[in-house]
Amino acid sequence: MKKRYVMLVGILAAAVLAAGCGKKKELAQQPPITATPVPESTGQGELVDMKKTSDEKSDIKNIIGKKTEGAASLILTNNMRDDIASIYIRPNTEENEEEDLWGEELIQGKFILKNGEKALYYYEKNQKATSFDVRIAFKDEDKNECFFRELPLYSITQLTLCMDGKGEEAIPYAKYLTATSKKPFSTLKAVKERLGIESEDNEEDSEEDQNVTPTPEPTEAPSENPTPTGTPGDSGETPTDPDIQDPQPDAGAEQAKQYIGQSLDSLIGACGSPQSSDYEEDPGTGKTGYHHYDTFTVSTTVDENGNEIVAAIW
Repeated sequence: MKKRYVMLVGILAAAVLAAGCGKKKELAQQPPITATPVPESTGQGELVDMKKTSDEKSDIKNIIGKKTEGAASLILTNNMRDDIASIYIRPNTEENEEEDLWGEELIQGKFILKNGEKALYYYEKNQKATSFDVRIAFKDEDKNECFFRELPLYSITQLTLCMDGKGEEAIPYAKYLTATSKKPFSTLKAVKERLGIESEDNEEDSEEDQNVTPTPEPTEAPSENPTPTGTPGDSGETPTDPDIQDPQPDAGAEQAKQYIGQSLDSLIGACGSPQSSDYEEDPGTGKTGYHHYDTFTVSTTVDENGNEIVAAIW
């Protein structure tokens, strides 16, 4: 009986031992699990895309007007050395000048445009005028308001309001860029002329003014035996000296003639602003403009979209 009991216990122990080894063998046969590596993100892709889609206007927090589907816009910069609290913009017309009409104030207390800051101005091109006036008032109410006259608003992409000089003798003027200009045009020279102030020789002007080649003055060679000038028809010969044959042409008019067929803004950029302007409405020919300078007059045509083209110079 003991022998049979011992044999039964041995059989059970062998069965348990066989079952445990089989389990270990089954676990060992399972393939190892390998974790799939996740590529690290450098973040460079998002930065490059943001650079490509960045917009200068998107960084401007001061907004004037409403952005609509048909609205035009320009960037206005305060370089007046003082904070601006109010801005008015109006078409330059005789009625507005005579009655001192300015319309509604544009900032409407939403912000103060500090010196050196920019504002994004949205507006609708629903005016037939080709030039506009800007009026500003400072946060410091003791300071006088400033005015900027005859600006070609519809062609301006960036407008900077500036101050030349200091104290009571300081002169407000504007600089602006158009879609086709590489350097800003300055109205300082025109403002000084309007005020009767002589401009300095080294005064900063527009790119067009700086690139204009001055008309060389003819030089006369000395002659030991000068030929007396006769009246036309005395000898039947035409004088060969251009000074004798024709008077010296007006340099300003000659320069302006180069812009016939081009926009009035291009001519103003080269020759400066006219002393005065007036317009005539004709049912047959449309709207005609007359812009008067010191020694010549510019005639323009204005289409229904407000584009003003130089037609003639006299």
